Amino acid sequence: MRTFLKYLFYILLLLVIYVVGKGVYDGKINKNTTVEGVVSEVSDEAQNVVKKGVDAADKAIDDYKKAPKKEVDLE
Repeated sequence: MRTFLKYLFYILLLLVIYVVGKGVYDGKINKNTTVEGVVSEVSDEAQNVVKKGVDAADKAIDDYKKAPKKEVDLE
């Protein structure tokens, strides 16, 4: 269980670093941005990233269900 929590923490940390870096690159976060503004930006962008990931996973599952099944002959 500790290992799972450790990896979850690392994934969340990478997500925050990505979102802050993207905000700086896009110009949404600069030297005049307050901590509250950064937290708001990170929260909004993280929700968008997670929503896009869930939508992509749903689409992949639907595509897999619609794909014709092929039998594998191992002989």
